[in-house]
Amino acid sequence: MRRIIGSVALLGAMLLALAWIEAAPQQPKAKSNRKTAAAAASYGNADAITAEELKEYDYFLASDELEGRYQPSRGYNTAAKYIASRLHEWGLQPGGNTEGNDGPLEPYLMPIELVSNQLNAAGMKLSLIMPAQAAGGGRGRAGGGAAVPAGPRSFEYTGEWTIGGGGGFGGFGGGFGGGRGGGATVPANITDAPMVFVGDGYVINKTNTNPYQGLNVRGKVLVVAGVPPELAAAQQAAAAAARGGGQAGAPAEGRGRGGAAPNPLGEENTDFVTPQGYAAKNGALGIIMVPTLQQLTAMANPSPATGARGAGPNGPAYQVVKFQAARPASVPAITAGLELTSAIFQGEKLSAAQVLEGVAARTRLDSFELRAEKKLSLTIPVTSERNYAFNVIARLEGSDPALKNEYIVITAHLDHVGLAASGAEDVIFNGADDDASGCAAIMAIARAYAEGAARGIRPKRTMIFLWVAGEERGLWGSQYFNQFPPVDISKVVLDLNMDMIGRHKIPGYADPPQYKLVDPNEIFVVGPDISCNEVGKMLETVNNNYQKLNLNHFYDVTAPDATHDNLGPAPNGQRIFYRSDHYNFAKMGIPVVFLTSGLHSDYHRVTDSADKLDYQQMQAVTRTVAALSWVVGSAAARLKLNENLPERLINDMKTAKEQGWGNLTPIEKVEKRF
Repeated sequence: MRRIIGSVALLGAMLLALAWIEAAPQQPKAKSNRKTAAAAASYGNADAITAEELKEYDYFLASDELEGRYQPSRGYNTAAKYIASRLHEWGLQPGGNTEGNDGPLEPYLMPIELVSNQLNAAGMKLSLIMPAQAAGGGRGRAGGGAAVPAGPRSFEYTGEWTIGGGGGFGGFGGGFGGGRGGGATVPANITDAPMVFVGDGYVINKTNTNPYQGLNVRGKVLVVAGVPPELAAAQQAAAAAARGGGQAGAPAEGRGRGGAAPNPLGEENTDFVTPQGYAAKNGALGIIMVPTLQQLTAMANPSPATGARGAGPNGPAYQVVKFQAARPASVPAITAGLELTSAIFQGEKLSAAQVLEGVAARTRLDSFELRAEKKLSLTIPVTSERNYAFNVIARLEGSDPALKNEYIVITAHLDHVGLAASGAEDVIFNGADDDASGCAAIMAIARAYAEGAARGIRPKRTMIFLWVAGEERGLWGSQYFNQFPPVDISKVVLDLNMDMIGRHKIPGYADPPQYKLVDPNEIFVVGPDISCNEVGKMLETVNNNYQKLNLNHFYDVTAPDATHDNLGPAPNGQRIFYRSDHYNFAKMGIPVVFLTSGLHSDYHRVTDSADKLDYQQMQAVTRTVAALSWVVGSAAARLKLNENLPERLINDMKTAKEQGWGNLTPIEKVEKRF
């Protein structure tokens, strides 16, 4: 494989899509035998799904021309248009905006506006006004650095300070494929501000710890050193687990997901407050973090400023515009280098050396006001760039006059991790299993439903087929659908999610540490035991009467035991239930079923290619999902949640409600196309 660049690649991808569509077999017919007839009668048109069509769809979605389907990118947009073209061909209803669109495909797209806040490295400025040395003051030097003379002193960006910090809870997992993407870049224009040292800056209620006691931080810059000892220990353990699970050659953002461990301090803004949270709420102007050894090493060997177009093979980092409104207020945060740290503490109650030693030893340091004559000025210029991602959405209306207003949603994520930064010959992360396999499965289910409907075979409830964006960036697309739903979200009966369903163990294969792959004719089932036993029983019945897969509930728990999720770090395991797109539906009180064949040695590597998938097994899994969706979609009564739900899910459901998730939101037309 080779990296495809330029307009030739985009033209080639579109021509390839059109050629494959024209050459594709049109709506394969179900085989006429007794087994097929029985399946059609019981499970709609599920038996029309074939391994051949799954292979066709996956090979296109995982092709080099789509360049790893990073979102946003031309490769991702081509994949979205490819699926939309098939949905239109099959006669399924679009689920996006149907008015004032440019052509027949756009109504199948649900646009998600993105913004990239990019730093202007040339405009970065930081200076200190240093007072004259006071006799008998602190040691004032760190690591042998020379004392800074009185008067103004400027410090160079990247070499002597960098963007970032603020005391966030880093290093713990998010989605099955994501949880990344970073926080918002905050501009700064601070002039001659006083500073106050606040230790680690965390307010912890259970220990009655408040480093701000007696201090007024309004109009000042906080100087923060380290994190609470219990948090430092948890971060160290998570980093060790990540190193054990990481893979050479994988993109850094996709490595070492050992599970989303809970914060040992409890729930933010209830059990504790971070320095960022306290600063924003109490009028502080910004935060300066005392550096760790790793940060000092990075600043000693600075790389070009990130955030500008061309800084990486996948372009700038984006955030979802509508998510920004729900983010807590924040202040600009930077990390100081050694010379800046030394200057900040020169002549103070503690020297830079004492502070650095305290951080290394995980000891709590007392807060104090820095000398009033010492002033900080900071300029961080930020420019914004807009773009779009797209969910792809279609529906098939139910046959029952009342129940057609309820919905079964079938999901998979269309995005992957794009292009590698290395100069290797193969730099394309094709993502054939992650998650072109799930996307191909929904395509096959959608086609089977459309073909059945043409013959008068419809479920009672409406089916929604949803390919979500941004799973690899933090479950963006599924969050967007639930936070700003285009349908009445309270009428969604079930979410069926598929993420990596194409692989199983073959002779000679051994699971990597903390990864587990299914055996042949097996699939992991996640969700029923946690959220809805009723749908689990339905799945068992469907499976026993139809494809007869081995349904493995290894990950269908929220904490490990002797036989469940015991590969991940105790006491939490890998917590797969929280780590794919179904979880955003669970936050809305919707029963979920997540099917996956598990993680394998090609996960987030350029070797995740379409030739390694077992399409016969994918057929069995896909038919099972189609059959279950038919049974639930045709049942007389709605599913009910389990009475005892996990505490984290209960809290997240409460948070989603408080943030206003679920209000019906019309899908707007895209004003600018990319």
